[in-house]
Amino acid sequence: MTPNESNYNSYNPDKGRHSFETASMVMGILSLLLLCTGVLSIPAGALGILFSLLSKKGKNPLNPMAVLGMVFSIIGIVAGAAVTAYAVYELLTDPSIIEEVRQMYARYGLEMPEYPVFYGN
Repeated sequence: MTPNESNYNSYNPDKGRHSFETASMVMGILSLLLLCTGVLSIPAGALGILFSLLSKKGKNPLNPMAVLGMVFSIIGIVAGAAVTAYAVYELLTDPSIIEEVRQMYARYGLEMPEYPVFYGN
C-alpha cells in the first residue's frame, strides 16, 4: 500500500453532507407524522429545512433527497400551523368545548377563569 492509498490521508469535505440529507428527510417525514399533534410538527419541519440547507455545499444545487426533505418539512409546517389555528379557533368559539373544559376544572375543584372570548357563560 502506497502512502497515497492510505485511508488516513484521504480527506473528503462532502463526507458529512449525506448525514444532513438523511436528517432532513427524516425530520420532514416526522413533521408529517406529527400533524395529529399540530404544534409538534412545526419545530420538526423547521429542523428539516435547516438540515436541508446545511446539506448544501457552495453553489451546488441541493441533492434530490434534501429537496424532498425540504418539501415534506414545508408541508408539515404549513399544515401544522393550520391544524393548530383551527384547534385554537374551535376552542375559543365552540360553547360545548368551553363547557367540557369547565367540567374538567370543576372535577378537580377549580374554577375556570372568565375571559371575554369565552361567550358560553
